[in-house]
Amino acid sequence: MKITFVNIFLFFAFSQANAQTAGEVVDSFFEALNSKNHELLNELCLDDMKIHTLAIGEEIEVSSQSKQEFVDGIKSIPNETKIFEKIRSEESIVNEHLAQYMLPYSFYVDDKLSHSGTNVMTLLKTKEGWKISYIADTRKKS
Repeated sequence: MKITFVNIFLFFAFSQANAQTAGEVVDSFFEALNSKNHELLNELCLDDMKIHTLAIGEEIEVSSQSKQEFVDGIKSIPNETKIFEKIRSEESIVNEHLAQYMLPYSFYVDDKLSHSGTNVMTLLKTKEGWKISYIADTRKKS
């Protein structure tokens, strides 16, 4: 009887973990970012995820990062440094296996506005559930 109960419990627990919607994955991404939870960030993204950034100033500079570079960057933030990315609004297009989100944001470091811009995130529904495959963002210093 115990084995049956444990199996049923594990089945539902596993089903719930994979039952996240694309929107829940996006929300989890920002919760993980704000808490500097690099392990969860790593889990939420495809291994070959890419990030492109447009730094908007006198000139526009384009840079890119791999998932590993992004995760390592979050890991390198000192514990005493507080970061917070506030999403101001959300637009999304979601179908059965593909989702895209446009998310204007403001980014704070130690409660001071650092920069603002817009994130565009693309997610794919894999056999493991929704995963972030691509992020593009703009950054304008405040």
